[in-house]
Amino acid sequence: MSHALVPSLEVAVMLRIAEIKRMGYISDYLYHQTQATGELLANKGDTLLFGGKKGEAVQLFNKVAVAIAVLAFQPGGIEVFGVRLEARF
Repeated sequence: MSHALVPSLEVAVMLRIAEIKRMGYISDYLYHQTQATGELLANKGDTLLFGGKKGEAVQLFNKVAVAIAVLAFQPGGIEVFGVRLEARF
């Protein structure tokens, strides 16, 4: 995928991973937000590529970055957009 979304998202995810590491744990809120983001992305994923109402793409982008960061802490990490991310405390 040659869209600017991929490198931007990769940087955002790395920042979120660093924030989670500083916290030292993944809160229940982040787990619930991750689950909700999956459903939101399934319904409004085109917003990331093509935009939407004012601020909608930015909000979705941030939620996706947090969700990917949380999933990176799971055993084996996550591969998304051809990038493998794995994080540990």
